[in-house]
Amino acid sequence: MRYHFFIVLFLIGCSSEKSINPGQNVDTVYHEAERLLARADYEDAAKRFKDIEDYFPYSEKACRAQVMAAYCHFCSGSYLDAIRAVEVFLRYHPSHELVPYAMYLRAMSLYVTVCSVGRDSKQALEAKKAFIEILNRFPESKYGEDSLKRIIILDDIIAAHELMIGRYYQYNKNALAAIGRYDYVLSEFSGTKAAEEACYRLIECCKSIGLIDEANIAIQSFKKQYPNSKWKLN
Repeated sequence: MRYHFFIVLFLIGCSSEKSINPGQNVDTVYHEAERLLARADYEDAAKRFKDIEDYFPYSEKACRAQVMAAYCHFCSGSYLDAIRAVEVFLRYHPSHELVPYAMYLRAMSLYVTVCSVGRDSKQALEAKKAFIEILNRFPESKYGEDSLKRIIILDDIIAAHELMIGRYYQYNKNALAAIGRYDYVLSEFSGTKAAEEACYRLIECCKSIGLIDEANIAIQSFKKQYPNSKWKLN
């Protein structure tokens, strides 16, 4: 029995062996992680950067290693891991100089996982919120211009999704629900590609349930906003 006990201890010791070799310092490990990253060995690079956080938590490079590990996860397509790593970094280092980049990395991780128009737009809304936070907190950062461009793209995606739902309600004879969706597109996403059709469909719905005054207001708006529209009013 005692013999088996020592075998178990030996196996446990082997399984918990440290990945940092004796004599290695933080600079050595960091350079090794950088070499792995340069070779596009993203998973091993992320592990090596994580080693710095684990074994050298109070070193100067520990914070940067956290962000670099998140970047490696992003490059490997492990976007959820990237988001988690960034959120841990932001929680413990809210004033660090890398915060703007970390926030941008999180926003981009959300952005690249936004599904097509036919799916739930929750992810697109979350990504948009992340980019807006960058603009609000760091309007002069080098990530501001790209964040604004991403927001415009996300608005198009969200508006198209809402328009699709509105059409579904309309075709299933639920005009009031459809009007709610079309109104939302026109009020929140008036500058998107979906707004023109939303206005046209809104007129159709208002007419179908006898909201003539509302239809006439929408018609005047439509003619003013889209004089060359492919959607022709009857």
